[in-house]
Amino acid sequence: MKIKSLVEKMGGVQRFTFEPLIPTSRKSMSKFLDINKEEFSDYLDYLELFGGETGFIKEFKLTPYSDLPEYCYPDDDIPVGGNIEWSGGDLGFFYGENINYQKNSQISERLEKYKNRIPDNFLPISSNEFGDLICLCTQGERIGQIFYWDHENEWDEEDYFDEFGVPMPEEVKFQNIYLIGKNLYDCFSRMIPV
Repeated sequence: MKIKSLVEKMGGVQRFTFEPLIPTSRKSMSKFLDINKEEFSDYLDYLELFGGETGFIKEFKLTPYSDLPEYCYPDDDIPVGGNIEWSGGDLGFFYGENINYQKNSQISERLEKYKNRIPDNFLPISSNEFGDLICLCTQGERIGQIFYWDHENEWDEEDYFDEFGVPMPEEVKFQNIYLIGKNLYDCFSRMIPV
């Protein structure tokens, strides 16, 4: 598994509880995504090897593909605050799905908490101390890609309707989302040590 070699090269991971690692099985992840898809193999390998409630021992900064979010408003229609450029972020710790994890480390609980706040085809896989999420795209043309969701520029469908007079299009929900990896391996390999 290439993800194991990369994680070891980066200094390894540990549980934030400092207890032994508790892997998350592919079977337990099957309720969230198609575990047979190649696009998810790096992520599923990580969970099988290291589990949730884990983060890198050393500190790393994430590197986006662009400093602008995935959706930018047109020049003639930029709302107050404008298109928010990348301000930096880190990975934090991974969620998993295991009876032995704390409730707020369970993917199922995170999905419920962020329902209607992140795009429908996004699976929250990690968070950092600032309240931002790392998400895996589970369907569509971006399947398998890893995104940073910035809670500071979170969209609000009611505000959008009040300002523009129409329901918020799905693509506008990417105004606070930055591509950070073509897959989990790519995301890790692009991170910069602090």
